[in-house]
Amino acid sequence: MRKSIYIIMALLLAACNPELPESPETLVVEGWIENDGAPVVFVTSSVSTSFKEQELADLIGHVATTAQVAITCDGVRYPLTGTVSDDYFLMFYYTSKTLKGVVGGTYKLEVDWKGMHAEAETTILAPGTVDSIAVERHPMIDTSYIVKAHINPAADVRYYRFFSMAVGKDPTYAISYNGIFDSKLHADDMFAVNRGRQDPIEYSDYYYSYGDSVRFKLASIDAEAYDFWSRYDENAMFSHAALLPYSSNLKGNIDGGLGYWFGYGTAAYTVVIR
Repeated sequence: MRKSIYIIMALLLAACNPELPESPETLVVEGWIENDGAPVVFVTSSVSTSFKEQELADLIGHVATTAQVAITCDGVRYPLTGTVSDDYFLMFYYTSKTLKGVVGGTYKLEVDWKGMHAEAETTILAPGTVDSIAVERHPMIDTSYIVKAHINPAADVRYYRFFSMAVGKDPTYAISYNGIFDSKLHADDMFAVNRGRQDPIEYSDYYYSYGDSVRFKLASIDAEAYDFWSRYDENAMFSHAALLPYSSNLKGNIDGGLGYWFGYGTAAYTVVIR
């Protein structure tokens, strides 16, 4: 339900050649687990900020295909195995055929690769629900439509994020563009369930077309995930500004590296644009 944020940034920036000092290689982890779903964990390492000319093979070497990845839940340790899927921009990731997320479960992730160690812990919160869905024509693009949803929050869960896809057009769920919110601040609002970008390099719009079957998930998230994805959305919305480009650090919850390991309490919905 996402793209590999750090490796994408590395691939784009490696084409530049500013004179910057070398930086140490850092373990980068990006992963999640949701109720009734298997864990998905991407493991890479950071690219030096020196931006010296690098071959493609050097960049591929930053994708960890031999890492030791495991999740501990209720005292049981589950080793994860590497797999390949073209559903994601970064095709190699780690998962488990035996571990499925449950609401209320706490999951400790540990990653070891090239002498580096990182870990993080997350809990799957109770999912909220969508009590109404609306489809509207885009006010400026005649052939585009916007899906909106009103949320009924779960008890004691404040923060939420949408993940979405257009069936037949997108291989899997992606991060819904600008699809994060604080239910205590916007309790009465209808929120746009924008289409996510499956490929961060290729251009794609954030809306839907007539006849699209739209699937989306409402995910309950904790405060750490809310802060991370809020900054991610800020970067996505404002970094393209020509005169005053905007960027901010994405502070994750990985101890010993960069990135995130988040639990999502999800509820899924489908609407057809007619």
